[in-house]
Amino acid sequence: MKIRTDLPLLSAVIAIALTSSPLVSAAKRPPNILVILADDLGIGDVGCYGNDTIKTPNINRLAAGGVKLTHHLAAAPMCTPSRAAMMTARYPARYGLVPNERLETVVIPHISSKVALPLDEVTLATALKAANYTTALVGKWHLGMYCNLFGLSCPGPLKHGFDTFYGIPVTLFMEFRGPHPFWECNIQDPAFQKLAFTWLLTVVTLVISKSKLKLRLFTLILLLLLTHTFLFAWWFVATHVGLGKGSLWGVSNWLHRAANSKIFRQDKVVESPIELDGLSQRLAAESRQFLADHAKNDRPFFLFHSMAHVHTPMFTAPYRAGLSKHGRYGDNIEEMDESIGVLLDSLKEFGLEDDTLVYFTSDQGGHLEAIDDDGQRIGGHNGRFKGGKAQGGPEGGIRVAGIYRWPGHLPKGAVVDTPTSLMDLMPTFLDLAGLPPLKELVPSAANKDLDGRSIADLLTQGDVSPPKERIMIHHCRQAIRAVRLVRGDHVYKMHLGKVKWHEGSTQCGWGHTTGCFCYGDKFHLDISHSPELYDLSVDPYEDSPISPNADEYKEIVPFLQEYLKEWKASVHYPDPPMSNLEDVMWRPHYQPV
Repeated sequence: MKIRTDLPLLSAVIAIALTSSPLVSAAKRPPNILVILADDLGIGDVGCYGNDTIKTPNINRLAAGGVKLTHHLAAAPMCTPSRAAMMTARYPARYGLVPNERLETVVIPHISSKVALPLDEVTLATALKAANYTTALVGKWHLGMYCNLFGLSCPGPLKHGFDTFYGIPVTLFMEFRGPHPFWECNIQDPAFQKLAFTWLLTVVTLVISKSKLKLRLFTLILLLLLTHTFLFAWWFVATHVGLGKGSLWGVSNWLHRAANSKIFRQDKVVESPIELDGLSQRLAAESRQFLADHAKNDRPFFLFHSMAHVHTPMFTAPYRAGLSKHGRYGDNIEEMDESIGVLLDSLKEFGLEDDTLVYFTSDQGGHLEAIDDDGQRIGGHNGRFKGGKAQGGPEGGIRVAGIYRWPGHLPKGAVVDTPTSLMDLMPTFLDLAGLPPLKELVPSAANKDLDGRSIADLLTQGDVSPPKERIMIHHCRQAIRAVRLVRGDHVYKMHLGKVKWHEGSTQCGWGHTTGCFCYGDKFHLDISHSPELYDLSVDPYEDSPISPNADEYKEIVPFLQEYLKEWKASVHYPDPPMSNLEDVMWRPHYQPV
């Protein structure tokens, strides 16, 4: 595999060009970069990872032309922290983009929420822009929108190195589904009936109060206004910020959909509410147009195509509905694969295929507990790995698909079994592109310690035995739930917590708002006093923990415990903004329309 023989020279030339001129094109142009990120995709749902009933010919084509990673890991089992880690190559606990246990909120819930990826964090887009790349995001962001007063501008990703943005500012919620305006309601809905009853009871009470206390009419109207303002605020906070689910859960969907079901172009709303059917095709068409516009450009580009699929709710264009063998979830995966095909075909059509480094992955594992209103399963399949989305330690929530392709530079059909991480993305791209390391490319990153590392050698040369020793920490919020050690031919994983699964399964019951969360006594059992240790090289599905009496246990567990002790002493996690109610709640005076 003599593939990178010219890269050290290229790196030196580009480094000189960067210091003497703003144009990287003065040297040989580095590759274009296309990142395709799926949402909540189970590793067991993809053909090239063993699924033979869901059709994913384009993902399979990508793997056949590149390098497939079999031990690829997300840094978190939820959207916001996982995406932050991928973009910054750093654990999100380092900069507080995770909550602590004071609130149930685990992602950024609103466009107008104050919490966001800190502006001093350096993203992949920021690094590539410093190297004269044109940068674009199409699809889901979910790292904070930085809206100004009245939501007149919500720049979001434009604050983190992206030149252009078209897509979803937060995430998709179940209440986004449906063509009806948010102000329409189903009077047969029990939630609406409870609202109506509460409203009527309030009016009657105030009328009686008026007659008894002889209040003036304007005072009565004022009391009505204040009371119902309080009710609306209660619905929103109670049902969407995590202070408990009120009886008016269904009714609050109106407000949530009105506030957050929006498509942005740059910093402005261009579609509200989101028309879900056909969204996948519209996002693919946007990325295809970007590729067409930049096919002959002297500057390299970074296109981040962040998909809406296969996050709940399920939606497909009418012509794709009912085609798969796995209901709406299968339809969603196959529609997602179709969009990937559009991107790959566009690279070829516009003569970009050989000059573009492509990376495909998912932000976390499948959502096992997801079920639709009619009882149909709409969650993913994580193969034989235990657990799924929202679970901080088990493998199913963080083991994801990972594929790199760069024709003529990376081998075709190669497989890498060495553990790797989504956090490796930035250092790997910079290495493969022959660009300077991050701290040289972006001076403000000088004090940023990266947790990801370049896997360029693995991608170009394949697995080596033994691999380089590596330790990966698996967080739940800011708590550490597991630690992984790559040493020799072994991959050890020490669990400090266990999930209380339902009746011997690896999930916590059904319902699209539920999951086996990695915190709280309801779902989690602390075993840090007596950790469990597995050797994933021989027990990949974590079926048989190593006996505490075994020599391996006595060697590895104390070693990892000491490592964590030193880590906690040297790495101080800040108080996370996501744990402050005022930072995550809906702010009407910052709400875009």
